[in-house]
Amino acid sequence: MVRKALVAGLFYAGEPKGLERQLKDCFNHRLGPGYIPKPNEQGQRRIIGLVAPHAGYMYSGMTAAKAYAALAEDGIPEVAIIFAPAHYKPGAPFAVWTKGLWETPIGDLTVDEEMANELVKLGKGFKEDFEPHLGWFGRGEHSIEVQLPFLKFVYGDKTPSIVPICVSNYNLSDLKEAGAILGEVILRLQRDAVIIASCDFTHYEPHAVAEVHDREALNRIVNLDSDTLWQTIRRYQSQSDVLVAIPMIEAGKKLGAKRGEIIGYSTSGNVTGDLTEVVGYGAAAIMRD
Repeated sequence: MVRKALVAGLFYAGEPKGLERQLKDCFNHRLGPGYIPKPNEQGQRRIIGLVAPHAGYMYSGMTAAKAYAALAEDGIPEVAIIFAPAHYKPGAPFAVWTKGLWETPIGDLTVDEEMANELVKLGKGFKEDFEPHLGWFGRGEHSIEVQLPFLKFVYGDKTPSIVPICVSNYNLSDLKEAGAILGEVILRLQRDAVIIASCDFTHYEPHAVAEVHDREALNRIVNLDSDTLWQTIRRYQSQSDVLVAIPMIEAGKKLGAKRGEIIGYSTSGNVTGDLTEVVGYGAAAIMRD
């Protein structure tokens, strides 16, 4: 079963050479890390959770590149579990894509079927459900897909397997429980995992407002504080995507995360020059000491 690349040519370049060139530009850009990373085979693998944006690469790719450069320097995880909002078609509370491959123009990524099915067996909102991952009425769901070329570009033939999870449940206790369950499954299967929260931050506010609100949310994330993050997003509801960071935080705590670090921040205004109405993009990591 292959999940096609539905937003190739829209959110990022649709052919291999163009996509590789675009990714290199994201890493080398003044808003990116400034270099193209190589996976550190001797890395300590301290990063348990990663926040990365999911807009079109011309807007958010540079901030995403900062997140993936930090991950590459930290080592080579076995599996990447990706929580992302279902933008177009809500489904199961935590809709798990359980089998097959996800296609990108620069190579496919393999679904970790064992881990995906372990989550589904436990229930608690985890359910095999492919529909939210596909989009609706011709609008392909991009929130997980845009992360995958970064993983493939950085890791090449060492690319981790993936567990894609589209989130339609934004109840605080359910989000926290989902993270705790994921952490237990990772421990039981003894996997070296990174949990990626795919989210953009403030939508369509002035740059100065977005930056203040988004810094507050990022600080909640790196303090591993799901409850105050929830309260922040309740106040600033254009940040609703960021709720997918809550299961990442809770799973991270189960796996020994003790602290976090803000890796990067930008807005669409940094690219377009129009600061009147922007979208915010954050990159952060939570990690073991």
